Amino acid sequence: MKKVILSAIVLLVSMVAFAQKTEIPEAPYLPIDERTNLVTYQDVVKQEGTPKVLYDRAMNWAKKYYKNTAEVIKSADPEKGVINMRSSVRIFYKDKDGTMRFKNIVYYNFKLECRDGRYRYTITDFKEKATGSAPIEVWFNTSASGWTPSMYGYLTQIDEEMHKLIESLEEGMQPAEEFVDEW
Repeated sequence: MKKVILSAIVLLVSMVAFAQKTEIPEAPYLPIDERTNLVTYQDVVKQEGTPKVLYDRAMNWAKKYYKNTAEVIKSADPEKGVINMRSSVRIFYKDKDGTMRFKNIVYYNFKLECRDGRYRYTITDFKEKATGSAPIEVWFNTSASGWTPSMYGYLTQIDEEMHKLIESLEEGMQPAEEFVDEW
């Protein structure tokens, strides 16, 4: 009888400890396109300028932002004012001692379209290099085998990097200040 009670107590304590460890954190917010169900950052930004002027600013920004534009820019059509790019962000995990370590690379597609007085960016189709074809949206599925709370951390890292990219783009699309040498 003592063994049964002791076993029941051990089982109960283990279940409580396990339940505390598997508590699922709140999912990070990333914009999901209703049509594709993919994480998609998209906006139309009003900006003075002709399509050519905005296209030139976008190309200048891309050349400053990305280290290897020959690898990043997949196509550029100045007539249509469209630039298609493919780039990546690095994601990290926290090891047992709290040190951030490189985990993998996540690729994304980035399209810039320039029209009179506005431009539109679309950043989507995020895929982890290791899986190649699996979209990052699977990291939202907490019931999937192999899911861990660290996947929410990866999504958060991607979101932060995309906000930095968008902020840099919006700054880069501003007209350059004209220098007047008044002496």
